[in-house]
Amino acid sequence: MPAPYTSSVASDDHRRAVDLSGAAVHLFRFNGPLELAYEYFCDIPAVFSLLPDVIEILAYGPNRYRLIVGATAGHGHAMAGYFDIAAVFEPFRAIRITPVDDGPLIDLTGFVFPGQLFAEAIFYPHAHGTDVEYNVELAMTIPVPKVLWFMPGHVLQAIGERAMEHKMNHMIGGFSRAIDTDFHAWLSTVRE
Repeated sequence: MPAPYTSSVASDDHRRAVDLSGAAVHLFRFNGPLELAYEYFCDIPAVFSLLPDVIEILAYGPNRYRLIVGATAGHGHAMAGYFDIAAVFEPFRAIRITPVDDGPLIDLTGFVFPGQLFAEAIFYPHAHGTDVEYNVELAMTIPVPKVLWFMPGHVLQAIGERAMEHKMNHMIGGFSRAIDTDFHAWLSTVRE
């Protein structure tokens, strides 16, 4: 009788992680002048705190931030991704967010993994206010919990890609609703 099947961990390294990425674009239309729209978006912690599932935003240096985003796999696997980012400002034209690798040691427990976040807000003033074109891209390698190592790599990848698509839609939809509401509330206090 042959020995029971046991997969080789060494030969199944590709099953231990799933590479995922996603991108989204949104056009915000604000009833406010360019100067105020730009000022609002310059508050990186306040703006990123409006993303759904954000756990924390830490400033750790000049224009340096760590964004921690929580998630659940829907099967009881709680996890968090963290993104160390730098903000680059082109006054009244653009704000760019780029990934950096100079963040402090990670002080989180549980299923935690790093990712890369690229974002760009381009400002377009016009007679009735300001439009902001917002582009965001995420990339990450998510470790696969041992309990799922038995699944074929292509199945895990497909599940991960569907989850990432759902997460990106959830985040950009929630973000756009929150920004619209928050900006106009903020604008009313600035104009008083």
